[in-house]
Amino acid sequence: MRKEYVNEDVYDFLKEECQYYPELWKEYGEGILSHAKDVDFWNSLSEQLDCFRVCDECRKPMIVGYVVDGSDTYCSDDCLHKHLTDEEFKELYNDGNGDTYWTTWYEDSVTLKKQA
Repeated sequence: MRKEYVNEDVYDFLKEECQYYPELWKEYGEGILSHAKDVDFWNSLSEQLDCFRVCDECRKPMIVGYVVDGSDTYCSDDCLHKHLTDEEFKELYNDGNGDTYWTTWYEDSVTLKKQA
């Protein structure tokens, strides 16, 4: 059975994911937890792995979250609401027809394919 990950699992998830990419594991895997506050590290790694993003508010890595206008990303209601109210989000969401939504980035990861 496939595990459903949440943002609290991001470090464990990314450590697992990097193991399937030897060059990334060598560079990042062992010390991934030591980079918890390193925004440049997370931005660099997110360019190489498509299974997570970095929150535009708190700068933490995330595997689930909000996308606003197709580009801004937020990991939680707290981070989102520093930029938008619920009403503004609903307006941009536009009953699923807008480019604003909640999503999961890890769905196509190697880690989950191995768990299936």
